[in-house]
Amino acid sequence: MEKVIVKIITKNPPHGRCRMYTSIVWLMMNYYKNVTINIIPEIYRNADDPDAPCVIVNGKLIEPSNTIYVSGEDLVSAMNGAGAISYEEIQPDILKFDEIIEQCLS
Repeated sequence: MEKVIVKIITKNPPHGRCRMYTSIVWLMMNYYKNVTINIIPEIYRNADDPDAPCVIVNGKLIEPSNTIYVSGEDLVSAMNGAGAISYEEIQPDILKFDEIIEQCLS
């Protein structure tokens, strides 16, 4: 089983999108078994990393499909495309991601 590496680059203290991205970590951990997640404060990001806030999956920046915010669909699609394997009894729920996103942005 190949590992999927998720890197979340955030500002400190996290607010708005930074808070949103760090909040989805728990869902990722609950849904996927082959995922390693790193939360990196912006001051420690690599020189070639994008500015915070952002989510990078296996070196590829997740871009929002229809807004300025990454949606649950964007996240699940990126994870599936990178080869993330969900636990057999739990399937990733896009609506749960969207619920956390809405809570963090309101």
